[in-house]
Amino acid sequence: MINKMKNIDISYKDFIPALSGLIGKIALVTSFALVWAQELSITNPDFVLENVRIEILIGSIITLIASFLYPNAAPAGTLAPLVVLIPVMSAFGVHPLILGITVGVLGILAVRSGLFKYLLDLSGFTCKTSITLTFGISGVWMSIQKLYAFFDEKKHVFWILTVVLIIVYLILFYFKKNWLVIPVISIFAFIIPELVGTGYMIIPVNLNLNLNPFYWWNDMWGIGFGLNGVTILKTIPFALFIILLWAIDTLSIQAIREGSYGNKEKEEQLDIVQSFTSVAVRNMIGAFFGGAQTGSLWRSFLIPLYMIKRPMRICAVILSVFGIIASLTMIPIQIMSYTPLVWSVLLFGIIMPFTVIALTNIKNTKGLRIKLFILLFSALGIAVSPIITWIASVIYEKLETN
Repeated sequence: MINKMKNIDISYKDFIPALSGLIGKIALVTSFALVWAQELSITNPDFVLENVRIEILIGSIITLIASFLYPNAAPAGTLAPLVVLIPVMSAFGVHPLILGITVGVLGILAVRSGLFKYLLDLSGFTCKTSITLTFGISGVWMSIQKLYAFFDEKKHVFWILTVVLIIVYLILFYFKKNWLVIPVISIFAFIIPELVGTGYMIIPVNLNLNLNPFYWWNDMWGIGFGLNGVTILKTIPFALFIILLWAIDTLSIQAIREGSYGNKEKEEQLDIVQSFTSVAVRNMIGAFFGGAQTGSLWRSFLIPLYMIKRPMRICAVILSVFGIIASLTMIPIQIMSYTPLVWSVLLFGIIMPFTVIALTNIKNTKGLRIKLFILLFSALGIAVSPIITWIASVIYEKLETN
């Protein structure tokens, strides 16, 4: 296995998905930690940064190990669509630790039993496009809302930042340099607020890393371990829903991959069983040590990877090394956790590619009826839930087939 790694040529392009993956991961985990902290009234000023730190470290170590053991496994990232459901879960009494453990156990059972693959095979072109558009539009709206709310009374900064980022994105899109979106957008999202006086001050932090579960769940979270029957029963329905979200999330990522490769090009292989076994294990380990996120495939890594069409394994190794360095030094995490950078990266680097792929698929689809149904299913998902989009589009495809 080591010999296979030696035979792989490293290109400067391999550093792009690695850097993009790190920035996107920090942005996503930050958003999870922020929302959980708001919902549970956690006031400790170190909670978010320290939580992001342990999640990045754990995720990077698991990615490094998995890169050697499973050559076609995608790194375990963060389930981006779930962040909007955290307020609902919190109000219902879901415990983050119990959620992570339950998702891990049910995830392994679903993957190993073939249930997860069955959910993926149910979904065809209409379903993939509808889901991708749903995630895209919902994510765009949420990101814009968060950015607008951050600048509060300085709304002119929001408009300046938004216009500049749109121009930068369109320039990169025009010159077919989409794989540079996340690092370039990050630079502008950090510099522009700084130039107008709303920048981020880096404060020295304690570099001692605390991985004591008792410290995290009793002192930092302040909610204990949640080991009681009522909490577990309240968590199971959401854990099952997350397994389905894994399938939906995978479909949207597959749409990105299929849209990036031509008909005659060999696609980068993605082993679903290996990938989600890693994701499930990563969920349990991260939750045990106090992590706030819920895992899925590493979107911000896979999107640019598919665009530059480089081997996944070597890029994943670079990604994991970047992550370990960031978690030990803390400065990259401090910079990349800056709110305008977080939501700008999510908007243009993770969410917009889904929107573009979906709109391109709709444009290239023959038949007005299919286009209208895709828009209808997407609208239902945006208004109600992505699960409605998935169910409706699967039923439609089966009826069309029969």
